[in-house]
Amino acid sequence: MAAVKPASGRDVYRSPGGVVLWWAWVVLATVVLADVAVQGRDHLSLVAAALTLAITGIVYACALWPRVVADADGITVLNPVREYRVPWGAVDRVDIHGPLRVHCQMPEGAAKGRVISSWALQTSPRAVMRGQARARRAVRRGAPASGYGHYPREVQDVLARTTGEQAVHFLAERAQREQAAGAAGGPPRVQWAWPAIAAMAVPTALLLAVVLI
Repeated sequence: MAAVKPASGRDVYRSPGGVVLWWAWVVLATVVLADVAVQGRDHLSLVAAALTLAITGIVYACALWPRVVADADGITVLNPVREYRVPWGAVDRVDIHGPLRVHCQMPEGAAKGRVISSWALQTSPRAVMRGQARARRAVRRGAPASGYGHYPREVQDVLARTTGEQAVHFLAERAQREQAAGAAGGPPRVQWAWPAIAAMAVPTALLLAVVLI
């Protein structure tokens, strides 16, 4: 189920599946490392431990690290190897077509504005079609969509959306509010996502060193 609208201020949007994958892997990795610590006495055990750490870094960078953050200054899209910062005044629109996308306003003299895609929030066309079909069936039956009959219609609409669709809705609304309040613009800023890169690179280098011993 998608999350209910977060409080204003600093809002964080993640993939629920990514969070579940991360914690499931943490449990498995803990079991493997504990077994190696208790029983491992050879080079193969050392390789298994290094491999587990390398996979942990990759899962962290690809499942837990990616997110979309909205704060007082703008939207930050954190992907496994890159971070994008878009000031509120530079946001043209937010939509989701596969990945969640932040469309930046077209700079003067440019042919088009930049489009930044989020790794964390994805919606398949099939999921969108299923949601639309449920809504149409509910309207024909005169019943509330998704079984949220005790909630007001506005809340039903929110709960029926996927996590990515909710994020689009809230980010678009906040962009409008911030721009109406005179939010500053400017070009999007891009940098390497060093924490995620380090989480992958360091244990991978350790794995290679152990294998080559």
